Amino acid sequence: MVFVVIAVIWLGRFNFKEGQHIEDAKSNGEAWVTWLTEAGAKRMDADYEPKACAGGVKPEKPAEGADADSKVAGTWGACLAYIQSTSELKGLVNTFFDKPPHVVEKCDKTDLSTRGAISFSNLVPTPPGSAVPMVVNPLKEEDAIDGKLQIRVTVCDKGGYPIKVGELEF
Repeated sequence: MVFVVIAVIWLGRFNFKEGQHIEDAKSNGEAWVTWLTEAGAKRMDADYEPKACAGGVKPEKPAEGADADSKVAGTWGACLAYIQSTSELKGLVNTFFDKPPHVVEKCDKTDLSTRGAISFSNLVPTPPGSAVPMVVNPLKEEDAIDGKLQIRVTVCDKGGYPIKVGELEF
């Protein structure tokens, strides 16, 4: 009987900690939704800072001989790099791994390294009357952000399954 009580207490504690990791991942996703929503409201202004996330800036071509990994202004990659390194979101922690949350193209249940990761999808509306209201594409680093975007923020749970956090206009 004592063994059963100890096992129940240990399992309860373990499951609580795992659930807390998922709640922390959702909190990270909510912080991203809040930041992107606030930025999306102002980023089309001419004097918006940071320029990496400003709207209306056409992506420029990389300079001749430039590093292939350099981020091009006016793209999602440049904005994402700014957010992860300079904004107040740089202090977020993926509690599954005790390091900053990483961005993935999609949650993958066969790859447990996606636990606690964040995924961004670009929601492209289809013409009125279409059977499918929108097309969902992963938001890639080279995608232009010069206009308004509909973005879905998703976090990955402990099994690599997606948890939709929110949709916003950026």
